[in-house]
Amino acid sequence: MMSQAESPSGAHQTSTASVASGPARLVVCVSFIAVVWLAVLPWWANQPTMQQHLNELDEQGIDPSAMYYTELEAMEPILRRLERR
Repeated sequence: MMSQAESPSGAHQTSTASVASGPARLVVCVSFIAVVWLAVLPWWANQPTMQQHLNELDEQGIDPSAMYYTELEAMEPILRRLERR
């Protein structure tokens, strides 16, 4: 006689109760992203090193959200300084 956990071919099947459902996975992923976006990133932006970097960008009129998508002349000295480190 075959148990309920085995298929006719004899392979062991995983019970659906042990696998997280699709909606539960979605909730976990969205929650993780929300915690990173709303807690971790703001905390990181307030750290002294990051705050200094953001202030330097602000003084030079650089929008950090655009600095990877545009060619900015103001970035050249910053990149040279970072390369010297």
